[in-house]
Amino acid sequence: MRTNRWKTGLLFLMLVASLAGCTTAHYTPLGEAGNDVAEQLKENVYRVEYRTSAFTSQEQLDRYLRRRCAELTIRERYDYFHMGGRLDVLGLLRRTAMTVTLYKNPKPVGIPDLQNAKDVLTETIVTPPLD
Repeated sequence: MRTNRWKTGLLFLMLVASLAGCTTAHYTPLGEAGNDVAEQLKENVYRVEYRTSAFTSQEQLDRYLRRRCAELTIRERYDYFHMGGRLDVLGLLRRTAMTVTLYKNPKPVGIPDLQNAKDVLTETIVTPPLD
């Protein structure tokens, strides 16, 4: 009987792993994501978070996070953003948090990798096809 439990448990684990591998993460706009994904730290500085499955590629996660930062920038009536200190936590779910500084026009000079929020939002997010 103990052998049957072990086999059943192993079969269940294999089923869960195979189903998880077929799922893809879809982009959730900032307004639909809940309150815990953007926390104001200072007047123009926020901690922005994005959560996906562990099977989402790093490239896709980076695009989602960049888009979330652009949405926040526009929502708060700013024009540009700079993504700073990043923290990635990988487990069954992948969680990435980023410190984002927002800027208004005119475009500040001397800040590397400053991104125009409107330009980022006009880019298309491509979600990989389902397996």
